[in-house]
Amino acid sequence: MIKKLEVIANVTVIMTSVVVCTVLVRRYFSTSNHAVTANAAPISTNGNPSRKRSIEPGTKISLTGLDWSKSSRTLLLALSTTCHFCTESSPFYQRLQQQKRNDVRLVALFPQPPGDSQAYLKKLGVIVDDVVQSPLSAVGASGTPTLILVDSHGAVVDSWVGKLSESAAEPVFSLVTK
Repeated sequence: MIKKLEVIANVTVIMTSVVVCTVLVRRYFSTSNHAVTANAAPISTNGNPSRKRSIEPGTKISLTGLDWSKSSRTLLLALSTTCHFCTESSPFYQRLQQQKRNDVRLVALFPQPPGDSQAYLKKLGVIVDDVVQSPLSAVGASGTPTLILVDSHGAVVDSWVGKLSESAAEPVFSLVTK
């Protein structure tokens, strides 16, 4: 009888482990919004249902300590040190930095402390003009990575959410590179 109970207990533990692992793996691979926040601003697909959720053009963004008028355009990279899509996108960010126009500024926004954020960017080899700590919801981002192109008055020109494919990255390059 004891042997039978041990077998039943072992089978139950194994089945529970399989279920938990399945849930975790599905959650990890099923979302490009790895660092989703609860208080995100309303978002849209800008009329394109195949495009991931983005921030409405014309939305005004205000971040303490950030002066939008320092450049004609600022590309705000909303990232997280825990986002694997952000890490996988580092070659894209490096290319943006190398090819951007002189009147475009790159600013990285992280929910994590600046020291952690700067160490993360250094590890990835990504150079930005400024690093800001703020909740993602402060800029209307629902997850990471989110790229937000902002004009010199703090108004959103366009935005992109998630790890971008080559074709999805082209509009970003056309708006910020030489």
